[in-house]
Amino acid sequence: MTTRLLTLLMTVAAALLGASSTMAQPGRTTPSFESWTVDCGNTGVCFASSFTRSQSVWVDVRIVRDWQAEAQPLVRVTTNTELPKDGTLKFEVDGAPIEALPIEQLREMQPAVNPPAGFRPLGGEGFWYPTGPATTTLLDAMRKGKELTISVPATTGTDPVAVPVPLLGLKSSLLWLDNRQDRTGTVAAIVSPGTDPARDAPHAIPLMSADQLPPEVAAVWSANRLCSEIDPTIFASLNAVRVPLADSAALYIIPCGAPTAYNSPYVAVLSGKDGAARQVHVARMSEKGPVATDLIYNARWIPADQQLVSYFKGSGVGECGLWNRWVWNGTGLVLLEEAARKTCDGTEPDLSNWSSTWPPKNASN
Repeated sequence: MTTRLLTLLMTVAAALLGASSTMAQPGRTTPSFESWTVDCGNTGVCFASSFTRSQSVWVDVRIVRDWQAEAQPLVRVTTNTELPKDGTLKFEVDGAPIEALPIEQLREMQPAVNPPAGFRPLGGEGFWYPTGPATTTLLDAMRKGKELTISVPATTGTDPVAVPVPLLGLKSSLLWLDNRQDRTGTVAAIVSPGTDPARDAPHAIPLMSADQLPPEVAAVWSANRLCSEIDPTIFASLNAVRVPLADSAALYIIPCGAPTAYNSPYVAVLSGKDGAARQVHVARMSEKGPVATDLIYNARWIPADQQLVSYFKGSGVGECGLWNRWVWNGTGLVLLEEAARKTCDGTEPDLSNWSSTWPPKNASN
């Protein structure tokens, strides 16, 4: 073991005990409110979504907001059915018509909408709802209502399919978005706006290409394993980010090589205020204590907490494997929590029931 790794483990082991008792421990899964779920991407873009099925048609409704102070909420609607060219999408809240959108017109307006970088929509035929006052009107009606109904036209000449989207839990979901993006009490809040000016939400900068890496960072990345042997198209799809830090430093979360069937490996590289770059190792637990590793699987950066999550899947279902959460402490990533499940039995993944391997069972929370 190198001196640097030994020093890292000793530092981490000391920091772990302090962090386990003083840091808040959020859940291993993203929260949900009735039929609405909420989440944020690596860049700080956040969304609330509801997936509903009627007959053979499903609809996914997402309210999306980017991290910039001036970013407005967007509504994304996706369905699994092929939409006819001359059909109309109709929106009602509690039976009151909100808008009827010709499919052809809706398709024509899509290039005018700037999708947030780092947002990955659900597969299917999707559309951004008209932005500006139209979105405000729809959201106001949805917050006050009990049920949104989206009438989806069919391609076979049959009657449109009305898909009901329950709105219970939506307001709590939007409040969660406001809080995570530090907008509560500002003029930009969706639920309860205040008088404070709008401000940027906690965020990271998306990296769509290895060409965006500074030379020093690229050198560290290329020298590590076979990290740089990755197709540019795959790199662009893996949500790599640059995390701005104090004193012009930055933390880079970068894919390391091609993904496997279930897992995508990443590495973390720190670029200091002097421009020098070094790889950041992370700690995980073993039967003999903390060990250092350079690979972070299926990495997710959480800008609001400056935390990094790894979820190594032991199967395609993801019901077994290893889950880690670290926090950036100014110089490195400190392990806050680790959980594991060794049994791969095809059951529905539930990370909340995985066995905790850190913090110790006798540690105070």
